[in-house]
Amino acid sequence: MLACQRKFFVFARISLSVKFEATTLPIGGGSPGHRGERSRIGNESRYLLSPASPGGRRKLVRLTRLLLARPFDENDAVIYFDEVKVPWDRVFVHRDTDMCRAQFHDTAGHIMQNYQAQIRLSVKLRFLAGVAQRIAETIGTTNMPQVREKLGWLAAKVAMVEGMLLGLEVGGGMYEGYYIPNKHLVYAAQVVTQELYPQIIQTVRELAGGALIMLPSSQADYNHPEIASIIERTQISPAMSPEERVKFLKLAWDAVGSEFASRHVQYEMFYAGAQFVTCGHSYRTYGWSAATGMIDSILSAYRRQNCS
Repeated sequence: MLACQRKFFVFARISLSVKFEATTLPIGGGSPGHRGERSRIGNESRYLLSPASPGGRRKLVRLTRLLLARPFDENDAVIYFDEVKVPWDRVFVHRDTDMCRAQFHDTAGHIMQNYQAQIRLSVKLRFLAGVAQRIAETIGTTNMPQVREKLGWLAAKVAMVEGMLLGLEVGGGMYEGYYIPNKHLVYAAQVVTQELYPQIIQTVRELAGGALIMLPSSQADYNHPEIASIIERTQISPAMSPEERVKFLKLAWDAVGSEFASRHVQYEMFYAGAQFVTCGHSYRTYGWSAATGMIDSILSAYRRQNCS
């Protein structure tokens, strides 16, 4: 089963001492900015609100997206607070730009939530590698050198992500009594996989070719004897029965070609923010002093000689 995370976008008119109209707070995404940073467009501090409230409060409304595959999909929802009263002792951030950033980035919060995202993604990529291999077996192309080249590339990329996951775990350290993953390697994995995921999907589609196009429209086609007979004669595979071929290729289509698959591509590319956001995280957490120190060490080892 693929692990999944939940992300809620909160729209609220919350009763505190004052009223906030159409307040929004994205949980887990977007750019954190830097300490002391303020928006150049208007005053965004009025949107900086981080409360906690029981889910059963009156006038708290959930708008949940329909799940196409419950065990494999994430449960996104819009939570709308329509004049929901939240006691002040349940408000963590109120109109404070620095604190809004700090609750994620001056704690281990942002690292831990994105650590589990890399665990989820590594399992997901292993599943797609299995789909790719099974496609080649199903249509009988496994022994073609060009196909093995693509499968080898795919296997290497999946192993790379698994290696980054192991690296960020091994390279971690203690924080407030808890062991947390290596911060930079978490962000590095996000930068790499934002570009990698659509490439892997494209590779699986290329391996499948037209096999995903000539499938029955639904299982209802099997209820018609004449159509079922044609399916039996045309859905041929060297590795499985016609019905098993259709069953598997429908799964492959769900993974790489359906609306469900398209949403997953968009999600993997942007769940952590646009790429300039993740690249920004990577830039600010990389050990630049160690890298430039290597240059300084070499340059300091010799002096210009006087040739006169």
